[in-house]
This record gives sequence, structure tokens and C-alpha cells, in this order.
Amino acid sequence: MIAFCFNVHAYASASDLSVLRGSITDAETGEPLKFVTIRAIGPESKAAVTSKQGSYLLRLKEGEYTLTFSMVGYTSATKHITLPKPGLTLNMQLSQSAFRSAEVIVSAEDPGVKLMRSVLQKKQLWRDSLQRYTYMLYTKFVVSADTLTAGRSSGRNDTSIFSILESYSKGYFSKPDKFFNEILQKRQTANIPPQANFVAFGTNINCYEDFVSITGEEVFSPFHPDALDFYDFVLEGTSLDDGEEIAKIIVQPKTSQRRLFSGIIQIQKRTFAPIFVSLIPNRAVKLPFDASFVIEQSFQEFDNRYSLPVSLRIYSSLSAEILFLFAPRVDITIETVAYDYAINTDINPDVFEQRRVEVNEKAQVFDTTFWNEQAVLPLKEEEEQAYVQIQRALDDPDSLATSAFNTLLGDVSRFFQQFQRRPFTGFENILRYNRVHGAYTGIGLQFSQDFNAETGIQAGYGWSDKRPYIDLFHRQFLDKTKKHFIEAQAYSTLSRRDNPYVIGVNGINVLSFLFKNDYGDYFYNRGGGLYYEYGWGQLRFLRRDEFIRPSAIRIGIRHERHDPAFVNANFAVFASDSVTFRGNPLIAPGDYTMMNGEFRYQFTPFRRISTGGFIISGTHAITSLSEMSFSQVGFQSFLRTMTLPLWRLDLRVTGGWSWGDVPPQRFYSLESSISSTAGDGVFRGMNVKEFYGDRFAAVSLEHSFGEVIPGVLRIPSIASFGIEFILTGSMGWTDFSRAAVLLQQLPSTSQTNDMYYYETGIALNRILLFFRLDFSARHSQRLQPEYRFTISSATF
Repeated sequence: MIAFCFNVHAYASASDLSVLRGSITDAETGEPLKFVTIRAIGPESKAAVTSKQGSYLLRLKEGEYTLTFSMVGYTSATKHITLPKPGLTLNMQLSQSAFRSAEVIVSAEDPGVKLMRSVLQKKQLWRDSLQRYTYMLYTKFVVSADTLTAGRSSGRNDTSIFSILESYSKGYFSKPDKFFNEILQKRQTANIPPQANFVAFGTNINCYEDFVSITGEEVFSPFHPDALDFYDFVLEGTSLDDGEEIAKIIVQPKTSQRRLFSGIIQIQKRTFAPIFVSLIPNRAVKLPFDASFVIEQSFQEFDNRYSLPVSLRIYSSLSAEILFLFAPRVDITIETVAYDYAINTDINPDVFEQRRVEVNEKAQVFDTTFWNEQAVLPLKEEEEQAYVQIQRALDDPDSLATSAFNTLLGDVSRFFQQFQRRPFTGFENILRYNRVHGAYTGIGLQFSQDFNAETGIQAGYGWSDKRPYIDLFHRQFLDKTKKHFIEAQAYSTLSRRDNPYVIGVNGINVLSFLFKNDYGDYFYNRGGGLYYEYGWGQLRFLRRDEFIRPSAIRIGIRHERHDPAFVNANFAVFASDSVTFRGNPLIAPGDYTMMNGEFRYQFTPFRRISTGGFIISGTHAITSLSEMSFSQVGFQSFLRTMTLPLWRLDLRVTGGWSWGDVPPQRFYSLESSISSTAGDGVFRGMNVKEFYGDRFAAVSLEHSFGEVIPGVLRIPSIASFGIEFILTGSMGWTDFSRAAVLLQQLPSTSQTNDMYYYETGIALNRILLFFRLDFSARHSQRLQPEYRFTISSATF
């Protein structure tokens, strides 16, 4: 049974296109049907899919069209129309296809398993021939919340739309895992800054691939080559769709000790091609605050070989109960439509040298004609109203459903957040505190130039040492993809001898200001340098507005004047005047001209960007131009590997070696915890700056056993994300060469009876989602093991 109705309406349009819109419902129940595909063939060919409310919208040239309406489980419908100017409303009803339950057959293998075996074989047969493709993509990201969290009431129920982000983008894919989306147009509700709209969920979320990434965790899909070992497939029945037999298969994981899905898969039996999936991750997938998560995705087969996603809907809801005090609820809905695929077409390799998502300059200006012509998924009524209501609420703050305190808190938050966005370089460059310069006030700015360049400045004043500070750089890119650049620097700063990435500026600010615990070793550094860098690989997010290439070669030369820095501050909130800061080590002052080289591969010291990588660096002080002549080579590496499906091993190896008359400001130290806090890969049972040397080596092992029993220890408000158990072990060694310039007595591990430092420990990870608690035992330089608790940010 197929029913329809249509009416002519006068739609306003910014172009010469006519509007075809309507809704599609179930002929028996009247329920709206989502994911119905509408294809129009006539003066032009276009396609669209229905929204959750069953509505659709197409903008077409006027003329005669043949329309097809199809959806898995329903009888397809065809309609011939003459599309007038200005438009047409066409509502359709589709009848469910006759569903035939699977026959009960006594067999060692379910028919669903047999069918999935053929599906997987076909995927493996053709997967290598699909090398690349392009497509157009519409993405809609909607965040809803309870009225209190949203800060306003929609007047409909206790849920209000908090924000909407939409975009149209051109997508690119190339094997093995290169993705790029260029946003051509975007819009968002008035409470979202335009620069925050980078929404483009491309085909990198593809349930037909071997893995699906959810919150950074790789989940084995039902189409993984080994899916028959991971999943139970049960054929529930079949139905006819436009003469094609469609099988409905129930999917269940065989174990809870692997990240898997449960749900349904619909397969076209003749072609062994997936048509639709609806999947829910199992408990082994740790979702924040036990959030619900549903993926629905439909597929289309191209060239009778390649199944590619044409629509996606992700729905997630979480209630972030905080220590049993309050529980804000947030609902997230992501909908995408992919169309205009071009299979195995030529793609410029430079496309993938950019960030995964880039915004075209034209996207900054809203193009009404573009949105009218490209419309593939209409907004729901409540979404259209949300655009207006949010703008009205911002124009009239008194209408917000919030307290004066929350309003003030929001204003304060926005004030500080602006310093985390360009042109500012971060709040840490505005206010600092340490034992040398005491309170520091300044500013950090960075600008992108029209001539393919970047310029930055950090300037400030230390109130305890009464010194001005300045750090300037200019980076001139030599190509459009910004893989090559020359960088010039000039500075008069307070530099650190230790690893500045272990305890950063913000950590030192807090610990110094509260407890007089300053982790850094400092010296005054005045000079400049010139560098050349060549990087490769797709740009990765680093922090704020900064992106970095995962691999690079960097060479340069710099001339510096080093001078000693002394303790000038003596204030801390929770420390008396009788307690003093740790002394700053002496240095060998003088002029130094140094050549530098660095090779990075899938690695950056700022944060983990891959499952394995390393960095090798080298420095040589030119004899005739330096106070002392020396050479150094440093090495850092990281490797993460899975030992069992839910278990992983993290290995860190670092080291450094020096030759010549090494000044103290170039010594190494084993990095440790401080004030019961710790960074990644440090020695948690060691005292601050306990061991120095002009050569060192350190190894750190961490083995995560996951949750042991997934889902069992998820305590509401405390461990809803699931507590992980981690075993740790670390060993370090330092020594001084005979040529090292020792201006004061500094200890090394080689001077102890044990020769090395070593410790073991156990950790509980992801407490309250964001924290990690370690219990470490120090076994060296002590007659009995010495125990210590430390807390740090969670390991992901």
C-alpha cells in the first residue's frame, strides 16, 4: 500500500530552484520514518534522506522528475511529478515489506553466520581496489540539556536545545587512513563562536571498516576480518525491498573482554552488501559517566563492489552526576548525509598535508544560495526555533533561566577563555609565579600574516627580580602546505635546564604560589637563533590553536648569553617565612654559540600523538665562539602496544650523552613527582632533582589491565568511566664524565651503592574520569622500601 498527497506552496528562495519537501510515515502506524532515501531523476539528479521526524527537502530545477522512496524493511515507492515554480509538498506513506522469519534448521552453523562469512569475503576481495574517493558531506551537531544546564527554557518540556552546529564540506579519503574535510559553508547558534565550528564527521566514522573509534578507543566492528570469532550472528528473518531480499541479522558479542558492539545488521542477500546497521557498544567500551551511545548508519553500494556510508546518526546521552550533589544531563545528536561520491578519482596528495578539517575562507560568509541549493536534511521545528530563541536569549539576558551567580560565573569564564584563543597565546603568558622572578605579568600574542607567515611576541616583567622579559619569533613558510619554514628568534628570558614538559608553567605557578615547591632549574638566557624545519604527515592538534606535524627535521644555529639566576621570592599561601624555596643550581656564565639538529618521528614532547614514535636531538657548542666546548645527543621514545584485547603496555625510553666541557646548565636530571603530583613517565618515588648527570638513561613500563571485569567497578559519581588497574616499573641511571664542569656538589645514581634508581607501583586510573592515583615503592638507595602516594591526570 502506498499513499501520497501534494500541494503547491509559495516558498521564498534565494535562487531559481524549486523546493520539494514533505514527510514520510509508516502506512499502518503513522509513525515518521527516518533514513528513507529519496532520489530525484529529471533535469538534474539529486538525493536526500529523511530526518528523525521523517521530513525531507530537495531543491531542484523545475520540470518533470521520477522520484523513488526507499528504505530497508519497506516497499519502495515511485512517483512521477511535474515540479512547478516555486515548489511542491509531497507527503508519502510506505508499507512494511512482508517479513519472513528465519526457518528453523538444525545445523551446526546459523544461517546468519553463513551469510556474514560471504559478506566478509566480499569485503576482503574488493577492499584493496578501493584506494581513494571524494564526497560531499552535510553534518549537523545538536547539543540538548536539561533546562538548568541549558540556561533557558524552550517551554516544551524539561529539555532544551543548547547549541546547534551545521556544515557542508568536501571530503577526501586515501588509504590507508588519510582523511580530510574542507568546510565550504557553516552556521551555528549565536552562543557558539564561529571559530569553534569545525563540525565535519566524515567517513572516518564507518561501521563497515574493521574498527570504529569511540572516545579514542578502537572498537572491533561486525565487519572486522575476524568478526566470526568475536560475534554471534543470528538470522532473524528476511524481507523484500523493491524485489531484493534483505536479511536482518542480530549481532551479539561473544565476550565482554573485548571492545565490541551489539545490535542489528541488514544485508542485501544477492550482493552481500550492508544496507543498514544499528549498533550499541558493549561495557568494555568505557564511555564517560556510563553514557548511552547508539550508532545508526546506512550504506549504498557503488560499482557493485564498494559499500560506502550515505547517512549516519549518532545519539548519546549522559548524566554527569558529580559527587551525588547535582546531575546535569546532556544529549548529543550527530546526523550526517554523504553524497556525490567519486570513486578512485585523482586526489592531490597535498590535500592530506593539512589539518583533518579546514575551513574555506568563503565559509566565513553565510551563502543563502548555497544552503538552498545543497539542502539535504531539513531542520526540525524545534531546531529552527532554537536558532531564534538562543539569539533572543543573548539579546535579552533577563530571559535566561539562570541565577545571577551563574551569569557572573559565565562572564568570568568567558573572560578567561578569550586568553586561550588567538591572538592570545594562553593565560600562562599573562600571569606567572616562581622562585626567581616571583610574580610575573605580561602578554603573549601570535598573528598569522597574509604573506604565509606567523609572528609572535611574549613580553612581561618579573616583580621580584625586577627584570623585563621578551621573546620574539617570526616564522616564514616556504610553501602553501606549510611543510617548510624558516624561523628567526630573539629573546631575553628565564630558561629551564630541566625538561619543561614534565611540570609545565601552570603547574609551577600553582605549586610555587601555594607551597613554595618550584620544580624548575633556571638561568637567564639572552640571544637569538635561526632555524629551518621540514615536516611531514597530516597536521595534528597540539593545544589551543596550535597544530604540529607528527614528523619533522629541524636544524639551526643560535647564539646565547647565559647568566645565573637566584631565588628572589619568598611568599607562598600555605608556607611560612621560615620555609624557603629550593636553591637554584649554579651555572657557568658566558657566551655560547651552538648548532642544533632534531629528528622527530610520530612524536612530540607536548603530548602523545601516536602509538609509537621517537625524537633524536643533537647540540654542538662551537669552540671558538663559546665559553666552553661540548656536544650532546638526546633521545626520547614512546611505544604503546596491546598485550590482550583490553590490556595495553606503555614503554618510555629516554637518554642523553655528553662529550667535552659540559656546563651545569646543560646537565640532565631524572624527572620526578613534586608535592604528591606527577607527570607522565616520571619517577614517582624520587625526591625533586635528586639525581643529576651529563649522561643519563631512563626506562619506564606501565601495563594496564583494564577494568579486569568490565562494568563491575563503575561506582556512580566516582568511577562511572570504569577504574583501570595499572602496574608500573621504572629504572634510571645518571653519571658525570670527567670533563663535566661541576661548580657545586650534585649527586648522581652512579655515586650510590645501588648504581641505579628503581621503583615499582600500582595505579588506579580514571577515578572521576580525570584522575589517577599511584602507590609507588622505591627499592633503591634505601634499606627498606619507601612508599609514596601520588596523584596525576588520568592516562588515556
